[in-house]
Amino acid sequence: MDTGLIIVIVIAVIVLIALVAFVIPRARRKREERELERRRGAVVDRHREVAEERQSRAELAERHAARERAEADLHEARARVHERGLADDELRDADDPDEVVRRRETFADRDQPERTDDTAGAERDETTRSSAER
Repeated sequence: MDTGLIIVIVIAVIVLIALVAFVIPRARRKREERELERRRGAVVDRHREVAEERQSRAELAERHAARERAEADLHEARARVHERGLADDELRDADDPDEVVRRRETFADRDQPERTDDTAGAERDETTRSSAER
């Protein structure tokens, strides 16, 4: 019986070694896969956050560019009016060509940091209205 008991113990040890050899690596792979999935999710979230930030900055830049294009078109239209001689009355009232341009400032020009007080904006509005009525 001693030989039978030794054979049973050896078989039990071999079975345990086989279980450990197959179960532990499988459990480790599953744990590593869960960790990889968690990291993947974190990276995906971060990429999406960066994409949203850049998208909003691009939209802001597009709005700013559209505004600047509109302001440039407005200045070009004013240049054509002066070129045709349709706004000579403004030139007669001004000593300096820059003064004419300043009188006809655009909203983008008014948004510049050095022009923060409300009275300057109101004065420009009055000048613009009086020039338009002429």
